[in-house]
Amino acid sequence: MPGISEADLDIRLAQNRLTISGKRELEKSDKGETYYTYERAYGSFTRSFTLPDGTDPNRVKAELKNGVLTLEIPKRPELQPKKISVNNS
Repeated sequence: MPGISEADLDIRLAQNRLTISGKRELEKSDKGETYYTYERAYGSFTRSFTLPDGTDPNRVKAELKNGVLTLEIPKRPELQPKKISVNNS
């Protein structure tokens, strides 16, 4: 998500639906001896994802670092697979 700040990002979780939305407003100007440019990029976006059953909504974490958004969505501990040991008789 290059060019997007944390203030312009909104992440919501309702039931098993994760929605990420935000807006981008970027203005850039450049002057040279024989030219002058002025660029403007703006717009909003929304993406929604359906999470699988068993996710733990109370432990969801989000991090925005160097333009990369990382979401950690763990499963509930009781739904994690368990290793069953085999006893020798």
